[in-house]
Amino acid sequence: MRSLDLDQLRAFVVAADLRSFTAAGACIGATQSAVSLRIAKLEDRVGRRLMARTPRSVGLTPDGTRLLSHARAILAAHDRALVELESGEARAPIRLAISDHAAGNRLATALAGLRLALPLLIPEVSVGLSTAMREAYDREDADAAIVRQETGRRDGTILFDDPLAWAVAPGLDWNEGDPVPLVALHGPCGVKASSIQALDAAGLPWRYAFLGGSVSALQAAVQAGLGIAAFGRRHLPGGCASPDRDLPHLPTGQVVLHSRLDGPTRRILAAAFAAAGER
Repeated sequence: MRSLDLDQLRAFVVAADLRSFTAAGACIGATQSAVSLRIAKLEDRVGRRLMARTPRSVGLTPDGTRLLSHARAILAAHDRALVELESGEARAPIRLAISDHAAGNRLATALAGLRLALPLLIPEVSVGLSTAMREAYDREDADAAIVRQETGRRDGTILFDDPLAWAVAPGLDWNEGDPVPLVALHGPCGVKASSIQALDAAGLPWRYAFLGGSVSALQAAVQAGLGIAAFGRRHLPGGCASPDRDLPHLPTGQVVLHSRLDGPTRRILAAAFAAAGER
């Protein structure tokens, strides 16, 4: 009976989750070509094509989709066995402070990549405003912080650019010339500040129409037709697009990593969140 190779399975699962051989390699400490070779060998072993490759993306074939859940179960059982047998290697916590505007609904994808690459780590995740998350890191209440900041600052490791865009629901009752009904987060927020600065610079009046405590709350408010909000393009709520109105251009920020972690862990963390931002 043919057996499955664990390294090949792990490369397959991480590449399937991150949809990128390059990002998968960064997470598991291999080159892009090594990940591609491992998956090719796995495909030879099972006699099926598992992944569909295009110049811009990687996806699963029907056979790959069928194998994926089994591969996850095999790797999970393997990792649990190592934890139980290697008594000298305990699970270790990793404290992450993550900006809601930086991760948003991509947090699950990033954590999946992190779990596959570092199965012995226990993430302790706080999510909030970028300012608060950076302050938690500076107080050493977090081992790493992933936050959004405006282009031009030099601190932190840049994970990806984060261009802002206006979002509005088709049914929004707003007449051009009236104050812009702004949807934004409570408290100090870089995205909110950028929105207000852009409106003021364009000479457009505005008013708060909704203040929320999370990006998901802002997305819901925009979808409900309460007002207009700025989001990173990855977080535009479903069914809402940039309005066909004379609204000012918004700047591009960056999502950056601040970390005190060791080199390999820092690299894996950066790769997991960078890959999630690209999807």
